Order: sequence, then C-alpha cells, then structure tokens
Amino acid sequence: MYKNLIRRCKIMIIAAVFFVLLTGIAMLAFPGGNLIDNTSVHYNFFLNTLSDLGNSITISGKTNTVSKIMFITAFGGFGLVMIYFSKIWWALGTDVLDKKFAGYTSKVCMIISGLAFIGIAFTPLSSFFDQHMLYLGLAFLAYSLWIIFIVILQLSNEKLRKLVLFNVINLVIMLYYIFVIYNFEKPDVEDEFEFYAVSQMVAVMSIIVNLFYQSIGIMHYLKTSDFRRSGFKNFYV
Repeated sequence: MYKNLIRRCKIMIIAAVFFVLLTGIAMLAFPGGNLIDNTSVHYNFFLNTLSDLGNSITISGKTNTVSKIMFITAFGGFGLVMIYFSKIWWALGTDVLDKKFAGYTSKVCMIISGLAFIGIAFTPLSSFFDQHMLYLGLAFLAYSLWIIFIVILQLSNEKLRKLVLFNVINLVIMLYYIFVIYNFEKPDVEDEFEFYAVSQMVAVMSIIVNLFYQSIGIMHYLKTSDFRRSGFKNFYV
C-alpha cells in the first residue's frame, strides 16, 4: 500500500503540471471571441473563461478544434486522476483507521468531483450551458466536502497539519465561487464579465495548485515516516 499511495501522489503531481501546460496551449490556440468583444483574435484572461476553451465554435464563429482537444484532455484527464487519487486518505497516518467515516466519505467526494470534471470536459458551454454549469457546481461542491473531511483527518496527525492552511484557503475560494455559480446570471456589462472570468480561473487553478501541494506534502510524509513501528499491518505490501 505504501508504494501505491506514493504512486498516487506522483501521478497527481504530474497531472497538475500537465493540466496547466495543456490549458496554456489551449489558450494560445484559442482563435478569439467573447461576449464583450467578438472581434478579438486571442484568449483574453479578463473576458474569456476557461469554459470558452472547450467550445467547438467560438462566439465569433471561428473553429476551435485544437483548443477544444486540449481542454477535453486537461479536464477529462485530471478528472480521471482525481478518481485515482481518492484513496489518498489512507496515507494520512495510522489514526485514520479510527476515522473511517471521514476517510471513505472523502473518497466518495473526490470521485464525484473527478466525474464532474470529466462532465465539464465533454459538455461545451456553448452547446450545453445548463449541464456545464451543473457539472461546475457539482465539481466544486464535492471537492469542498473532500477538503473538509481531509482536514479532519490531517488535524489528527501533527506532521500533516502544515497542509491544513492550504486546504482552508482553498475551501474559502471554493465556497465563494460556489456562491457565484448558484447566483449566476449571464453578465451584460464588461466589469461583471471580467469578475466572472477571473473568478472561474482562480477557482479552477486553486484546485490544481492545492492538490499539487497536498501531494508533495503527503508524499514527503510517507517517505520520511516509519509505519512499521506503529503496527499498521500490511502498509508496506
């Protein structure tokens, strides 16, 4: 199990890096166009949302094939890794066995969030607006619940408490963006659209950064701890 959990951390770290790279490529390949300025010829951080990258046709009527492929690969691939990573609660120390409810619930929440990320990848905003927004809300809500249960487990292990702060910050960002989603109305002025575009970017990237950081911290803990003294049976199998 020990090696398996370290492998999950490594794969999550790699997935986080590739998510940023693929999203960056998608932005560079994006042909332009947004609700405020449909004459633009590139991705605008303040007027385009990440969701725009997954559209087959941009608002300006341009084909968006390369960007869409990168978007699907980034979100779909990361969603699959989130599902694989869901068992990571076992890595948070020997005391987690006394908190199996929190552990298994965190696993379910991460799986749901991962499935929602896959849903985001395959429901273009321009064609399936309601479904896309539903998957966004579900992904962030389930991930927020994952943070809560993981923090409960991390607080029982003093060696992992340094990871709690990042989780709490990420949770605050998530809860605020969930509020934004469930009170969402299509913006009709530039300032409102800039706020929504930037907030979505911050919310999504905060997940990527936090899981990257959590994976590094958990992997370091696993590599520097000797669980054989704790009587954690079969942990090294």
